[in-house]
Amino acid sequence: RHKTLAGRHALVTSGPTIEPIDSVRFIANRSSGKQGHAIAAALAARGAKVTLVSGPVTLPQPPHVTHIAVESAREMMDACTAALPADIAICAAAVADWHVAGDTSGKLKKDNAGPPQIELVENPDILASLS
Repeated sequence: RHKTLAGRHALVTSGPTIEPIDSVRFIANRSSGKQGHAIAAALAARGAKVTLVSGPVTLPQPPHVTHIAVESAREMMDACTAALPADIAICAAAVADWHVAGDTSGKLKKDNAGPPQIELVENPDILASLS
């Protein structure tokens, strides 16, 4: 194969993000990460220096790729910002749109008052921030 992307830095996001509700529960988007990981591998095969920022997946890390593991959308945003500048950015991750406001440590207790009231706050738009 031709190394048509030699000297270029590519940033790829992959997989889901998960947002804690408490210490045992979370909100997540479903994503296997297969598409993002395949894109990262293809870019590396073309000679690009690839940074792959990935939420929790069960896939092996593509060869010749710098992998940064994250869980939340805010962690993904921070990792992407830290990886800049990039010549190419491909956002294939399934990023959660919201996270729970306030403290999420500890376990919510079940009581007779009914389900807990959970306030959601919008997560940063990673794609818009990178454009």
